[in-house]
Order: sequence, then structure tokens, then C-alpha cells
Amino acid sequence: MLRFRDFFAVLLLMFATLAVGCEIDSPDANVPSTDGTTDGDDAVEKKSEIVFDRNVLNVDGDGGDMDIIYRIKNPVEGASLEIKSFEEWVTLKTLSASQIILTIDKNTANQPREALVSVDYAGLERAMFITVKQDKAILNTFKFEVSDITYKSCKIHYQCADDNMPYMANVIDKKFFEYSGIDDETIFVDTEMKNYLRIAAEYNMTLEELMANATPQLIYKGDVTRTFDGMQHGGEYVVYSYGVMFDGNTYNVTTPVHHTIVELPMPSMYDVEFTLKAAVSGSGSAMLDVDPGNWTGYYSVQVAPSNSLYYVPPGEPLSVSTIRSLADAFYNSARKYISEGNPVEKFLNSSCYKGARQFPLALSSGQQYMIIVFAVESEEGAIPVMRSIPAVTYLSM
Repeated sequence: MLRFRDFFAVLLLMFATLAVGCEIDSPDANVPSTDGTTDGDDAVEKKSEIVFDRNVLNVDGDGGDMDIIYRIKNPVEGASLEIKSFEEWVTLKTLSASQIILTIDKNTANQPREALVSVDYAGLERAMFITVKQDKAILNTFKFEVSDITYKSCKIHYQCADDNMPYMANVIDKKFFEYSGIDDETIFVDTEMKNYLRIAAEYNMTLEELMANATPQLIYKGDVTRTFDGMQHGGEYVVYSYGVMFDGNTYNVTTPVHHTIVELPMPSMYDVEFTLKAAVSGSGSAMLDVDPGNWTGYYSVQVAPSNSLYYVPPGEPLSVSTIRSLADAFYNSARKYISEGNPVEKFLNSSCYKGARQFPLALSSGQQYMIIVFAVESEEGAIPVMRSIPAVTYLSM
């Protein structure tokens, strides 16, 4: 039986980012430097470090080429990566200065499989590993073609080999599986159908009647193209299909669940130059000056203490994962507020700012803080999103 958890690795942790005057609470302490040295320790030899954009590859049973983007910190002159696969069905196709491409063979077995690929380098203390997780053999019942991907939408062409078979065609946020703990396809389908049974009862309909009249449509025959909008930027979604027959309030699943992952990009970032000045103004209080320059739209101000996962020590650049986490926390805050019936403009006016401003900050003594400011925008009334690389400044109380 297909295990969803094998393919939906945990990639996202939910952390609460609080607005001006609040702190981001996290149990984690400061993260040490990753370059192998500490301040003032120039005599210590710097070790190399390889940073991957991902080290777990989730591949469907059909296999294919998968890429990993990497960069090397403190490179060794003349050295190159050494790639070794421990399974014959995973081979190296291409290795460049920033990209590894692996070829994964088609899985002909009716069970998933895993492989380890080692990545070694002259400057590393020990080899690193990439994990390849592949689904069981493709059943050739369903095929998906994903196109027109934006940071908030995509188009999916569902294809079914049996033109007369009714089937479910939908997408679901990948985080559902992490929050619910569901890792079994039978439990997933049962959970989905229980939800539709509840909705059908509310409208005094049978499950069969609901599925025949649902808007948007869920049950199809043959090929169909669906457009999904209002998705989360930088999010990951599970596209899935399975054959199903209805009779009143009962249902019969006729095929295993077939699925794939769609990754949405972050929106393009505007070049906004915020000027930030922070100064202590008294015991437990400080003042922040924000000048947004030529940016006339809204911006968000966040405060992260040094024990927060968002905190980055002075002089170190913000990582892609940190920027994505900040963007995700802001988006979820806006989505929750708007889902409660509040208009987008009310959220922007109550939680964001425009123009040059001064902000009083109530902070704890004996603590260091990172002040984070980034532009936000709502396109055509959609949920606001981050639209500039965050600007930061620091404050010691």
C-alpha cells in the first residue's frame, strides 16, 4: 500500500512572527557560525561546506532526471565533487559548478524504494548524503501534466486511460499530511469522503448527489484540465486522482491513489531600499525609524530576538529558508485574518504601514534583537504576500 509519508517529507515548521512591539518566541538559542570559525579566530583553518537546495528527492515510479542546486563555502582550489550512488537504479547524469543531475530508473516493482547518494569533497570533514525516495511502479491509469505555474496558481491536465471510469481529480496542500498525521491512502480517502458526507447531510443530499453536483466539479471521466488559484506562494501541493464509484451514501474506490507534487515559486521581488535606524530610548524601550525610499506601498515590520529561529547574526546574509519562513508566517497571518471575514484592506491598514515612520518598541533588557522590514502587496484583492528581500538592523538592549 502506498505510504504518503514516504513522499511528503517534513519541509515546513510553523513559527509565530509577532508584529512591532512583540517578540518571536522560540526555544532555540543562537546558531553558531557555519564557516568553521568564530569571530577573531582567523588562525583556524576554514573547512569547506556544501549547501544543497534540497537533500531529499521524491520521485514518482516513472523515474527521470532530478536536479539538486548546490554551492560550496570555502572551496578548495582544484577540487571537485565526488558523487557515488549506492543503488544501480540511481546514476549521475551531469555535474556542473552549481548543479547535480541524477537519473532515476523506472520502478518496475509494486513497492516504493529508497537510495542513498554520497557527495564528497576535498575540504569536507566527512561525506554528505542525498536521499532518493521513489514511488512504486506507475499503474498507467492516470497521468498529470502541470503547466502555467505562478506563485499563486497552476493548471493541471488530468489524463485517465479509461474514458468510462469516474475518478476524483483534485489538489491538496501538502501540509495537510504533516498536520493530520495521515500516511495511508485508504485513511486519506476515508477522511476525504467523511468530509463530503458531512457536507451532503447539511444540504439534505446523498454523497452520490453531492459529488454529481459539486462546484467546483470533483468527479470526472476521460481527460480534464483544471485551474487552481489562490494557492500559497512557495507552497507545495499534492495533485491526486483515484477511481471511485458512488451508490447513495456508499462509495467504492476502484484504483489506488495516484499523485505528484507541485512546487510553487516565490513571487518576484521588488528592489526596495529601506533605511532603518534603531536606538534605545529608555529602560526597556527603543525607537525605530523606517524610511521606505521610493516604495509607496505597504510594508511589514517584525522583531526577532537573538533566541529566535528567524534571528541571523550581524554580518551574515539571510538564507533562502529564512526568507521563505518569514514570507510564509506573514502569509498565514494574513490568510487567517481574512478567513475570519475581514477585508484585505483592513488587514493591511491594521498590520502594515506606509511612508516614513517612527515606531516605539517595547523590548526586554539584556537581549539583542534583529528588526526585519519588507514590502508587501495584495494583487487584485488577493491575500498579501512579501514582495521585497527583507531589510534588517540590530538593537542591543
